[in-house]
Amino acid sequence: MVGSGGITHKSMENDEYAIMYQIEQTHWWFVGKQFLIKSILRRLYAKGTKERNILDIGCGTGIILKLLSGFGTAYGMELSPEAIQFLGRRDLKLVVRSDANAPIAFRNNSFSAITCLDVLEHVDNDFFLIKELVRVCKPGGHIIITVPAFNVLWSVHDDALHHRRRYTRNRLLEKVDQLNCKVIKSSYYNTALILPILVVRKLKRLFSKKQVVRSDFFMRIPRWLNALLTFLFTSEICCLQFLSFPFGVSFLLILQKWKGNTDASR
Repeated sequence: MVGSGGITHKSMENDEYAIMYQIEQTHWWFVGKQFLIKSILRRLYAKGTKERNILDIGCGTGIILKLLSGFGTAYGMELSPEAIQFLGRRDLKLVVRSDANAPIAFRNNSFSAITCLDVLEHVDNDFFLIKELVRVCKPGGHIIITVPAFNVLWSVHDDALHHRRRYTRNRLLEKVDQLNCKVIKSSYYNTALILPILVVRKLKRLFSKKQVVRSDFFMRIPRWLNALLTFLFTSEICCLQFLSFPFGVSFLLILQKWKGNTDASR
């Protein structure tokens, strides 16, 4: 599933952005994603300093970018003009309109932290984007990446959000092996719900009309179920501080750029 990090694909449907903007503060998936990023940043940094620059790649409708602003001066990068309209509604102005397939429009060593949340699966050359993340990250800074996991979970949801691929741990770690950074954390997550999500997605593909391609976010779920899923998801995220999970719907990777070098590769 896609998180609230945003989509950079040019043809992302307007109604997908609209539904995300409407549900980001309540839907269990988005609430869990915000909880995940906040818990990571609280462990890495003290809150509230404006001396720290943070970049959110593919910031979408801006819920994560708003969160990041509590940990420093937060900049966003987004391509879609439809998404940028929603960023304006949240009064987020430090946003560069740019394609994640192109070089990032910032100088080397510009950011103490970079988030790239559910974006890599959209770009043509994911390795190029990862190298760019390392390039604009300060030595000693951190890069937080999330991606959807396992091709067996591929569904109409991925089609609707224009995913190009899903990942395994090895596939993503191979991308960063030769770069000027070390792995701080690598784990699958959303593990407890992988089986029900797999079943729902297979049934949805089986019974959905072929001409209707929409993400899972259009599925209405009862309030009590949303509350239960939020509890399960956030409880699992608390465990990520101490554990790494062998499988899950998504994968988390936290990198730290080596302090001794400023190049993007060793």
